[in-house]
Amino acid sequence: MEGVERVYIDTNVFIMAMEGEEATREMLPGLFLVDSSRAPVFVTSELTFSELVVKPYKERNDQLIDQYQNLILTSDWLSVVPVEKPILHYAAVLRAQYSSIKLPDAIHLSTAVGMSCSHFLTNDFGIRGEYNLTHTRYGVVKNAKPLQVIRPDVETLKLLLESLSA
Repeated sequence: MEGVERVYIDTNVFIMAMEGEEATREMLPGLFLVDSSRAPVFVTSELTFSELVVKPYKERNDQLIDQYQNLILTSDWLSVVPVEKPILHYAAVLRAQYSSIKLPDAIHLSTAVGMSCSHFLTNDFGIRGEYNLTHTRYGVVKNAKPLQVIRPDVETLKLLLESLSA
């Protein structure tokens, strides 16, 4: 896989890593252990934590809540980005450009774009293709490099691991 700089991890990928099928449950933690001597390779939003713990709260699964709370922290491998006003503005721009995107997905995508991610790892098939954020306001053009959506299937995860280990 070429051109991997930073990878945004969507909520459903964390769920797959903790609660998913065995094949992906075994591979995904390998991504979290990638040596990142520079800035963290992976990015997610604070919104991710809120989405992750809905089911555990519903099921009163305190152990899983604690596991997610310990996982979604800024660390050597992961940047957890707060949801701030510029992200919300760009989420609105994305929704204006791509009308099928839901607001939480637009927040995730705008966070990825704002953090200069090259790839967006998700199992949400409502998010697909490539996203480009272009907005002109008051004569200022805001261009972001395109964000490539990738899926957490075994083959893609192998390619991603190889690319990040090179």
